[in-house]
Amino acid sequence: MLRRLVCLVLCLCLPVAQAEIALPEIGDAAGGLLSEQLEQRIGVTFMRQVRQGLPVLDDPLVAGYVAGLGQRLGRNSGDGQRGFSFFVVVDPTLNAFAGPGGHIGVHSGLILTTQTEDELASVLGHEIAHVTQRHLPRAFEHQQRMTMPTIAAMLGAIILGAYGGGDAGVAAITAVQAGAVQNQIDFTRQNESEADRIGIQTLAAAGFDARAMADFFGRMHQASRFSAGEQLPAFLRTHPVTLDRVAESRDRAQRMPGRRLPDSGMFLHMGERVRVLTASGPAEALRYYEQNAMPGEAQAARAWRYGEALALMRAGRIPAAGERLIALRTEAPEFLPYQVAQVELALTANQPAAASALARADLKLYPGNQALMILLAEAELRTGHPAATRALLGDQAHQADPAPQVLELLARAADQRGDKIEAFQMRAEYHVQNGRLELAMEQLRRASKLQPIAFAQLATIEARLRQLQDDLEFERQFFGRRALTVN
Repeated sequence: MLRRLVCLVLCLCLPVAQAEIALPEIGDAAGGLLSEQLEQRIGVTFMRQVRQGLPVLDDPLVAGYVAGLGQRLGRNSGDGQRGFSFFVVVDPTLNAFAGPGGHIGVHSGLILTTQTEDELASVLGHEIAHVTQRHLPRAFEHQQRMTMPTIAAMLGAIILGAYGGGDAGVAAITAVQAGAVQNQIDFTRQNESEADRIGIQTLAAAGFDARAMADFFGRMHQASRFSAGEQLPAFLRTHPVTLDRVAESRDRAQRMPGRRLPDSGMFLHMGERVRVLTASGPAEALRYYEQNAMPGEAQAARAWRYGEALALMRAGRIPAAGERLIALRTEAPEFLPYQVAQVELALTANQPAAASALARADLKLYPGNQALMILLAEAELRTGHPAATRALLGDQAHQADPAPQVLELLARAADQRGDKIEAFQMRAEYHVQNGRLELAMEQLRRASKLQPIAFAQLATIEARLRQLQDDLEFERQFFGRRALTVN
């Protein structure tokens, strides 16, 4: 029963002993326990620790697809001003979670288990509702007064149950707040019902089929009849599915319109891409396509052929992969996954000039597409044009949440250009994004000692060092010196 809290957040680990740290109490139910500003700051730290401890799938095409799906739902959630971010965790289990600050994670296993884009959107809509209804802050406010260390210990324990799937999280929560957690159970049942209701409304408003949530829940409930305890998928342990819940979802959906926007086929293709990228190696990925027949339905068959081409590419079978991609692109010349795959194939074949030409042509159809921009930046770097890489990606380094690949490419480009100070700065930001603040600060200190260095550049570095020191102190104070590394 305690695992019903897990659906609220996958958060940072703190040893239970940390609950003894003497931090001030931070309010009561009337005053509001967790302000939006504090939640946002916790959310930034949350994502750094997620990247430090969990295997995030940083493929820009998959990440862009999931983010696009989520943002479309977010715009129709009734809280369009709130910022959301979405990311994929490489994990075969069927799960999704909402963390602080609007950060929503999806396990790769969920993408491979859902049968339609509407089903995947229904799960995202449910998690978005947890965020918009502020279920995590409300859960803490429900406890009247709770010290910050106790909250941190409770959140830290939850990750053990959410990701590890065992009893460790339950034991840790019990050790910290056994009585308080027991009192939360009815409250979290209400949260799940509210997330279902609002999630279905969001799903319909965004143009998806509102019946998808009931369909997915129904299939999960049927599967749960043959499983028990730890054999249940993580989604069923953190989002308990009952016949009543299925019936309520179906009843709500009947009052909503069906899908109003055409399915682009991206869902099936991204599923095959996830399958290949999360396989243990090229041989396993290729074995799947050798042992499983191509589907009969046309769109599913094209997605299967796309996955096979990616698997062949990863296995180094360049000519065979090229033949399949040429055939696919003949059928759908402007379909983004095929265009990206052809650029990737050229890079895999060590033909960066060809990759650059392909990417530039494709960007005329998809201007600003992140996957194509990153591939073009890599191609330009390999052809000895680091200034072009910097021109392509430089602005992204100053955005709120730059992709780690972008920062890594900019650091390499600075090295090629002989700009050691900028190379250190970009590596520092790369470490920040991956939750390694101390390594980032070391990179900046090394940059500050290089000569010659302009006064303005030194001032920028010193200001960033102060900011990261403040972030590090917040992280240590709130979450303890070390964050959990999940193996």
